[in-house]
Amino acid sequence: KNQAQRNHGRGCAVRRLDHLNLLAQDVAAIRDFMPKALGSRVTEQIVLDSGEVGGCWFTVNNKSYDIAYTRDHTPARGRFHHVTYAVDQREHILEAADLFLENGVFIETGPHKHAVQQTFFLYVYEPAGNRVEIANAGARLILDPDWQTVTWTEEERKKGQAWGLKTIESFHTHGTPPLGR
Repeated sequence: KNQAQRNHGRGCAVRRLDHLNLLAQDVAAIRDFMPKALGSRVTEQIVLDSGEVGGCWFTVNNKSYDIAYTRDHTPARGRFHHVTYAVDQREHILEAADLFLENGVFIETGPHKHAVQQTFFLYVYEPAGNRVEIANAGARLILDPDWQTVTWTEEERKKGQAWGLKTIESFHTHGTPPLGR
């Protein structure tokens, strides 16, 4: 049986929409805007040696984040980075990789684990060219009312993902709409 049949015809059996990641030229402006305009909390951020904010993760509930903004390494503005769907177990990420491979879906990177937020992940491109992440986030609830933002340094982020996997270049440049359109 192929993977889709093993998953009862439900593809890789995602459970819910987990989060969105959008690209921005000025992540610091977004970091200021989101709490003021939407009442969200900053749960994690990347601060570069220059003081520029390279990424920021926000929540409006008890999840560790609902939306993330990361710096677009191109001159474009207002692009989409990825949408993430959650599965129940890390094993489902491995099954999704098999399913995508069997069906000719381009796997950009993974399965692997992020250093930021510690999620186990797999990134693919859907037919329209948008990046889709399948992730198993585990229990990522923030219940402490005095939660302090976790700040990652540029040096820490240059190490790449957890376990030493370097972050692929397309992660910083691919977004939709694509450049040149």
